Amino acid sequence: MSNEPRQNDVLIAEYVYRHEAEFSAGFLADAGIPFRVQADDAGGAYGGMTFTYAVRIWVRSQDAEKAREILQVTPDPAIFVQVDDLDEQRSG
Repeated sequence: MSNEPRQNDVLIAEYVYRHEAEFSAGFLADAGIPFRVQADDAGGAYGGMTFTYAVRIWVRSQDAEKAREILQVTPDPAIFVQVDDLDEQRSG
């Protein structure tokens, strides 16, 4: 079986660690949305390490919008908040 995405699959989320992806995939499973987790961690032998890229969750194109809603992700890249910005928010 190939790890390449199927023609109608859509990448909806990427995670640094497999357990994060599996946790999120549980919400998709509860909603009845078929998904596929793609990870390069030697089949779980090196669970804390991904060797080539992030752990990815793929869904069918017809389920992408609902899956993003469930996981609260957008097609746009995440916005990162600098630590200094958080310090300013806390202090005042």
